[in-house]
Amino acid sequence: MHTRYELTPSTAQPLPIFIESIGHHEDQEKIIRPEGIPNYHWLQTYEGEGEFMMGGKKHHLTKGSGVLLLPGIPHSYWAVTDKWCTQYVTFRGSCAEAILNTLELNESAVYRWDEQGSLELEIERMLTSLATENDYSGYDASADLYRFFIQLKKQGQINNRISISNQMRHLQPLLDWLDVHYDNPDTGLEQMAEVLKVTPRHLNTLFQHAFGLSPYSYLIRMRLRKSKEMLLSHRQLTITDIAKGVGFRDVSHFVASFRKQIGLTPEKFRQMN
Repeated sequence: MHTRYELTPSTAQPLPIFIESIGHHEDQEKIIRPEGIPNYHWLQTYEGEGEFMMGGKKHHLTKGSGVLLLPGIPHSYWAVTDKWCTQYVTFRGSCAEAILNTLELNESAVYRWDEQGSLELEIERMLTSLATENDYSGYDASADLYRFFIQLKKQGQINNRISISNQMRHLQPLLDWLDVHYDNPDTGLEQMAEVLKVTPRHLNTLFQHAFGLSPYSYLIRMRLRKSKEMLLSHRQLTITDIAKGVGFRDVSHFVASFRKQIGLTPEKFRQMN
């Protein structure tokens, strides 16, 4: 059985990203596309196992895995078990490329995720909505597609790299520790790495992947966030007091960092709030 929905985008109000087709294939046949397809394509295993060929490499697709294809990428795929069930989405839109670039999902690649996570159910939820909700529109589908890519960014693993969700769980003890020790001016990369029993270099990699920041930049932003709270809740304190209270040794460094991040001096921020 092959369930397929075609969604026609509005020409009057074109969406930045929209679904063209979405479906569930109970018994996936062999597909060979030497020139790819003109749209973006997502394919995932629902049940059974298949193999996917692109770029001269063969990838094994089991439950908890899928492949994102950019337009025009040659590929082929076929079942390796008696029954291979797949779910798929093809999509495009004026901002599709920009959205995927922003989420760093801008390459054709195989993704894997924890089957117990919410990502596993996202495509199924869209298909159920199309089948059961009369008022489920292209706008709803576009919003759900964007939600799917947010979850893929958070939960998906590419090239055996740990997912952001798992990295956050790994980093949580340090984040909790920083919430207590952010005000210590001696807190640095070595001390942070020691909390997690990892090397400073590995800690930097974890932070870059999870936050797009170095550990030190994350600490500075935490200190600035705490300073904003203190500026408003402890108005009797001077700017120097607050700078020292959140871990800055040098008040000029605090003021410069605050202005760069917030766009105002600490004094101006306090006056405007």
